[in-house]
Amino acid sequence: MNRWLNSHLQTLKQVIARWRQHLFSNLLISLTIAVTLALPVIVYLVLTSFSHLTSTIQSDSHISVFLSSSATPTTIDSIHNILTTKEMIAQFHFVPKAEALKQLMMDSNNSNIISTLPENPLPDAFFIEPKSLASEAIEQLKNELAQLDGVEAVQVDDAWLKRLSYLLTLGQKALLVLASLLGFALFMVIGNTIRMQILTQQEEIEVSQLIGATHRFIRRPFLYAGAIYGFVGALFALIISTAVIALFNLSISALATAYQSDFSLRLPSLEVTLITCLTAIGIGLFSAYFAVAKSLFKSIQ
Repeated sequence: MNRWLNSHLQTLKQVIARWRQHLFSNLLISLTIAVTLALPVIVYLVLTSFSHLTSTIQSDSHISVFLSSSATPTTIDSIHNILTTKEMIAQFHFVPKAEALKQLMMDSNNSNIISTLPENPLPDAFFIEPKSLASEAIEQLKNELAQLDGVEAVQVDDAWLKRLSYLLTLGQKALLVLASLLGFALFMVIGNTIRMQILTQQEEIEVSQLIGATHRFIRRPFLYAGAIYGFVGALFALIISTAVIALFNLSISALATAYQSDFSLRLPSLEVTLITCLTAIGIGLFSAYFAVAKSLFKSIQ
């Protein structure tokens, strides 16, 4: 076990030493990898931020039940009792038309217009918070409420939320395609870099084979090199993503303040950091393995 560990440590030290010898060129390659990785990370952070915003808005959504102008106090009490017994309703509250008119007149722009009306045009209304936000459950509850005596209209203001959900779903599919294409590009970048290293170390590899070095021994430093390229590129990608998201948040915070919201794009979390690093290291290992398999052994056999 100690012999195996020492062998890997020596190989890793050798790879790091070579990495430092060509530090500038290796950093340029790592930055290229970083830009490739940063694009899907930024898109993912934007999508998850808006997905969280959508779920938050949905949790605060209500169903508006407007009563007919002829609804009597008895009818209102009857509807109140029915709503109390419905298991699909989390909570509700009643807003009489007089109170609704008072709230509307608090706006100075509306008070002059309303004062010219002969009577209160607003209906009595119940505002309901459903337990389930599933489309089927909302539609079923809406149909049941519309059939109650004294109900004029039932309104669910979720059309724009559905459109936003569709856009987010489309964005997730686009992210999958983008990540796949950029992952392939990353595979090719690291693979070509490893192949160039194989060519520059061709004589050293041939000497190693003459003294009995195994394929595994020859392959090992290139695998470490691919993993290091992926890891360093992932670190740079996270730095770039954090800087870009922070820059976006400067503009978003001003817009959110105007709408009395605290919305902001999410920065890379620990989970995103781990996934990005592990994915980049994995791509680096696989691309290095295939580069060695294709370029090294075919050329020396």
